[in-house]
Amino acid sequence: MRTASGSPGKWLGSCAPVKRHTQATARFKQAGLLTAIPFVLLVGPTIGYYLGSAVDRRWPFAPWGLGIGIAVGLLASARVTIELIQQAARFDRDE
Repeated sequence: MRTASGSPGKWLGSCAPVKRHTQATARFKQAGLLTAIPFVLLVGPTIGYYLGSAVDRRWPFAPWGLGIGIAVGLLASARVTIELIQQAARFDRDE
């Protein structure tokens, strides 16, 4: 391998072909992102439930810790879901 100056050494890689995503690859990536949405919507409130119940056991906020934990988990899941949908839409536009 030769450097830009022509001497042997580390190859710069400037002549390497640019890898283009095919339409099928973009569709698979988009499908993978969209399939993750139900799991994201399930995991957020579940983690909120467990953290909220831990708060309720630790301090005397009986139903409030659980309710706030589930609400925060659901909001976090909604935020991640919106980001996943936007990223999947970018794959659709890039084709």
